[in-house]
Amino acid sequence: MNATTLAFWICVAVPVYAYLGYPLLMRILARGFQHTTDNDPETWPWITVVIAAHDEEARIAGRVRDILAQDYPADRLRVIVVDDGSSDATARVADVGDPRCRVIALARNGGKATALDAALRAVTTPITVFADARQRFAPGTLRALVRPFSDPQVGAVAGELQIRDAQGGACDLGLYMRIERRLRHDESALGWLHGVSGAIHALRTSLFVAIPVGTILDDMWLPLHVVFAGKRVAMTDRAIALDSASAHHGEEFDRKVRTLAGNWQLIARLPRLLLPWRNPVWFAWCSHKLSRLLAPWAMLGTLLACAMSPSPIYRALFLVQCIGYGFALLAIALPGIARRLPLASTAGTFLMLNTAALLSLPAAMSRDGSRLWKPH
Repeated sequence: MNATTLAFWICVAVPVYAYLGYPLLMRILARGFQHTTDNDPETWPWITVVIAAHDEEARIAGRVRDILAQDYPADRLRVIVVDDGSSDATARVADVGDPRCRVIALARNGGKATALDAALRAVTTPITVFADARQRFAPGTLRALVRPFSDPQVGAVAGELQIRDAQGGACDLGLYMRIERRLRHDESALGWLHGVSGAIHALRTSLFVAIPVGTILDDMWLPLHVVFAGKRVAMTDRAIALDSASAHHGEEFDRKVRTLAGNWQLIARLPRLLLPWRNPVWFAWCSHKLSRLLAPWAMLGTLLACAMSPSPIYRALFLVQCIGYGFALLAIALPGIARRLPLASTAGTFLMLNTAALLSLPAAMSRDGSRLWKPH
């Protein structure tokens, strides 16, 4: 086997393992494991729901009322809204006149990490729930988030973000998102979950570790430190945040570039992620996150290896790849047609994700890191 052939097969193995091999392995290993409890605790704990908001005058009052109306013991529920230097009346509107709600107004916009740090300095309850301003919680969500904490080994709980269409119906997630959702549940069952949705998760307040200014992925920083502390991140599909689909593909693409750039940033800020003796979920993190950062570079390597090979077989594979990428581009450019073609939408999503991953490294290295901060 010559060097070009070896490079080809190594490059093929990376995305195949990242998107197919690892999810399949988790599905096999997770069978028979079940940790999450559905039993109500003897006494519901005090909780504080934290919302970091910036220029959310139009919807922050409705969001606060939505949380206060949850089926959770009213005398054990608190809400803290942090107005992160808004240029509108977010702070004033967020004060809905309920004594359970507190508003903290920051003088200038410092990013979501800064806002969350400010909120946690004011939290006095044993459980903190994190929410965003744009979603709504389904009925029973707060109780569902709190139940798993009956297990003392649980340090954080992740809920599910469900996307709704303009008519309020559930959106078709597509093959990629169905695999991703199943993968998170399997990682949770094995005690290997290390990421949550920033729009819906809960934390034992004592495990909170201050988030450095400008950190993009607070929803990975917090659960990773739970794992580092020797606790487990659980997931429940009974805690649901309802959101609307992105207005256009460009918005979704920008979000993916920001998220994937955040993974590179985490490597720089938490180098222990790469050390198996210091990262309890090293295998899961490398398989789930790092492999997907490397996948587009491996795919480029596969294309280059085939183009350089004198073998007719590899030249034919080069042509097959070009046709496949063209098919994916067609699916992105003409989504209406793609929905009627088998696997077209999946191919388009796959290309979009890997293009975002390819651009995430230069984005993370950009000097103007503030443009990547997660919006509220």
